[in-house]
Amino acid sequence: MSTRPNYDHHNSRYQVVEGPTLDMGINNYLVPILGNAIVATLTFYLGAKGLLALRATATREREVIMTMMHELPAWVQFPDTERVEWINKVIAQLWPYISEYGRTFMTDLIIPQVKAQMPAPFKNFKFTKMDMGDIPCRVGGIKVYTTNVGRDRIIIDMDIAYAGDADFSVSCCGFSGGMNNIQFSGKLRCVCKPLIPMPPMIGGVSGSFLEMPKFDFNLTGMGEFVELPGLMNAIRSVIDSQVAAMAVLPNEIVVPLAPNVDVTQLYFPEPDGVVRIKIIEAKNLENKDISFIRKGKSDPYAEIQVGSQFLKTRTIDNDLNPIWNEYFEAVVDQANGQKLRIEVFDEDQGKDEELGRLCIDLKDIQQEQVIDNWYPLEGCKHGDLHVKTTWMNLSSNPGDLRLEEKDAEWMQTNTPMHPALLMVYIDSVSDLPYPKSRLEPSPFMEVKLGKEAQRTPVKVKTVNPLFQSKFLFFVRHPEGQDLSIEAFDDNTKRPLGAISISMKALMHEPKMEFYQQTFFLSHGVHQSPIVLTIKLRALIRRHHRADSIDDSTLASYANAQYIERKDGPANGLNNGDTVAVEPAKAVNKNGGILDPENRLNVENINMLRSDSNASLGSKSNSSRLGRIFGGVRRRNANKQESFK
Repeated sequence: MSTRPNYDHHNSRYQVVEGPTLDMGINNYLVPILGNAIVATLTFYLGAKGLLALRATATREREVIMTMMHELPAWVQFPDTERVEWINKVIAQLWPYISEYGRTFMTDLIIPQVKAQMPAPFKNFKFTKMDMGDIPCRVGGIKVYTTNVGRDRIIIDMDIAYAGDADFSVSCCGFSGGMNNIQFSGKLRCVCKPLIPMPPMIGGVSGSFLEMPKFDFNLTGMGEFVELPGLMNAIRSVIDSQVAAMAVLPNEIVVPLAPNVDVTQLYFPEPDGVVRIKIIEAKNLENKDISFIRKGKSDPYAEIQVGSQFLKTRTIDNDLNPIWNEYFEAVVDQANGQKLRIEVFDEDQGKDEELGRLCIDLKDIQQEQVIDNWYPLEGCKHGDLHVKTTWMNLSSNPGDLRLEEKDAEWMQTNTPMHPALLMVYIDSVSDLPYPKSRLEPSPFMEVKLGKEAQRTPVKVKTVNPLFQSKFLFFVRHPEGQDLSIEAFDDNTKRPLGAISISMKALMHEPKMEFYQQTFFLSHGVHQSPIVLTIKLRALIRRHHRADSIDDSTLASYANAQYIERKDGPANGLNNGDTVAVEPAKAVNKNGGILDPENRLNVENINMLRSDSNASLGSKSNSSRLGRIFGGVRRRNANKQESFK
């Protein structure tokens, strides 16, 4: 209680009265302070939550936009890709004839290969209906390469997509089924080569997918068999293997167009190089093994894809920061356009879950030679992958082979790196023996190097098969390995002839290759001619520097064979007009073609390499290069005079 003065009007004086007491202790100060703090905290918390919500919305919006961008046609995303609707109109009119050819192609080529891969009880597999439908495939966009392309070829990339009404029916082992709602999409590369000065101006066309195309379908008429575990995956794997073996790099579909053209160059182009891949480690991966039943961590492994080549690391259990340190090698046919794809998965008893993926342009690896980076994984909340890639060039010099073999011996890896690449092309075989009396064989060839074996498609009922198949092998010890080639009959599985070729003998051949040479398959006293092209190439690292000239550039300039198409210089005429310089004839500064007698030998090339300490990009250095060539010619002339 408290007292305060009060005026008494009756007695005309003030008197003191008691009133309620106002307590100004700590409680009165604490309540408003705590209230303000709580209000401020709630405001800040709600604001932070709102900010996080906005960020999450923005992230989802970005992902949605990027997803939609991937679904847009290529001519919308890339300015150098053209929309070609007129081609789709032409395809629509040609589609009935394409469908007729497709049925013949399936009957003659696809069905025998599918039967060859199936177990014995399923050998009666056959198509009972093949309808390509009325809706044709479409070309989403076309890109024609005009730079960094040889003058003897035209390279075209096309985005192909199909979502038509095709319908197929098959029968096998008394059961019948079908396939419809077929969809696929992919990037198809067409190479027109060689260009010739007479109609049809193109010697041949080769087509291949740069990567595995996306493929989807529905099975019909099989009832509950469709629900069998693993059935769809088995069918997809068979289809993927057939597509990869037929039309995914390094495999191509080749169509010769002109006579008297070296088809070996069409069927057997040399790859751009080899990429070595080291999957080092990953960090901060997502945990996909959290459930109500058990709590664990992801069991990650990585899958690597280059064209039709698939590689896989080992699985590391219960680790979100796995360390693999595993090495792989893959052949790169065309670095310009191909990509290195790596996907990280969580291994489970059922379907493996994706933990992230990344994509690297192989052209960047070819230019940089060595890249060692951490890459953020896409398609996941978080995660990074540490990858090292090294580009290896191909060399036909036996000295490079021996040098790289010594270097490879010191590489302590889980999978030893190989110093060489062996390329084998089987053109044809003639006069094969009959496995039984009056029984014409259905031959195939098995090519074996060490423990690795590959085989050609089966050629039905012929003793003179035309295979035109190529094979690639990584070679560990070239001087101590032999290449084995053997022919078999697919029906009886009996051998029809064999041959063994020593890699040591191949190393002593010019450029380490046999080009379209005839060998003989031996089967008792019977000899069957076989036409082979075999090339051995060393894998070397070549450091490109701006202040040096490599061997290929020197040889190109020295021998006047530099044929790269580009927007080159033009010579001015007296009337003010210009005339384009033909690169193959632009070496001699006096205007004539460089004579064979003036070509540089090895000694002059080494002298030119040692004297090139500055870049050739400047005018002064270009003139210095001309003086070097002129000095070489003068020295050669002096030597001839002194000899006389």
